[in-house]
Amino acid sequence: MKKIFLFIAFLWISLVSFAQDGVNFEHLSFREALDKAKSEQKYVFMDCYTSWCGPCKNMTQNVFPQKKAGDYFNPKFICVKYDMEKGEGPELGKRFEVRAYPTFLVLDAEGRLLHKVIGSYSVDEIIERIEESFDEEKAYGSLKAKYESGNREQVFMVKYLKMLIRYYDPAMEAVAAELINTLSDKEKVEEAYWFVFSNPKLTPEGSANEAWLLKNHKRFNKTVGKEKVEQELDKRYTEKLLKVLSQKEKIWTEKQLAALGREIAALKLNTNEELQAYVTVAKTALKKGVEELISVCETEFPKFKTMLVKEGVLSLPFNEVDSVDYELFCLEDACLCDAASINLLIADWYRFDSDLRHAMEGMRRYYEKKEAVGNENKTVSDRP
Repeated sequence: MKKIFLFIAFLWISLVSFAQDGVNFEHLSFREALDKAKSEQKYVFMDCYTSWCGPCKNMTQNVFPQKKAGDYFNPKFICVKYDMEKGEGPELGKRFEVRAYPTFLVLDAEGRLLHKVIGSYSVDEIIERIEESFDEEKAYGSLKAKYESGNREQVFMVKYLKMLIRYYDPAMEAVAAELINTLSDKEKVEEAYWFVFSNPKLTPEGSANEAWLLKNHKRFNKTVGKEKVEQELDKRYTEKLLKVLSQKEKIWTEKQLAALGREIAALKLNTNEELQAYVTVAKTALKKGVEELISVCETEFPKFKTMLVKEGVLSLPFNEVDSVDYELFCLEDACLCDAASINLLIADWYRFDSDLRHAMEGMRRYYEKKEAVGNENKTVSDRP
């Protein structure tokens, strides 16, 4: 019994010590945090989280309590954390354009944004990312200020655009268009700008950028590499055809599908046979003949070299101002072609199950709150 008591006491002391060694998050209002930072000549480190965010919990439970984290953050920062759905959270989220969770902000004592970091990291990774706050070539606030002051040098624009992509900033589309418009035809096919043409947000279906990509794919082969270019084109046409088959795309005529098949054939992709199989199945589906469709599927399905798993995206509108797509479970071009890969899928699925459940609970709370406000407004408007 004595040994058990000593063990429990040792465990308790260890846990308390572990917590004390970590990041010291203080219970302060935003104004109080700024005032304290000014008086102690420190910066403010702000953890923007929600109660249902799995990666937020990982940082809180496993990363910030570590001594290495405390040794880095405590001497330099007044550390605070705010739930973005409660108290000051929504207003702070709006002020600093928080679009995903967790988001970590570094501010000076005047409340000016120096840098932001999004996502869950190891202790070494989060320290490295926060250190970017003090590098003018990497800090979010510094790069944004340079852009707003009129810097349009191509090297800078590439760096700024990549930063916007990293932070899911909607300004990235306008900045990308601005950058592409400054490039000559020769510059557009350089490898340095491939990240624009291979990004579905910056080069969406039907856009001028996509038209340029399709027209000049052979030139991209020489600068980027044929394999990489073909993978991008294959992905785009596969997504288009899957939309057609799932009826998430406009209703296509057989003539339009035939034209699409010729367009794909003209590209001479290594995956042409597989893509043409999609076209054939789509054409047959238009006829609505079940027996014929089954027969065609039996012929064409073996041409599908892999079964593609589309990435799962759950849209979580987390405040009144904005909404964002959260990738809770993402298998980019996953191939389910053997037992090992399926086992990997199952393992990953279980790993993300908890986060998905928390996210759905958060989504439910959001709509319950929104519906309650709507009902209240309706009641007021119905009064004589």
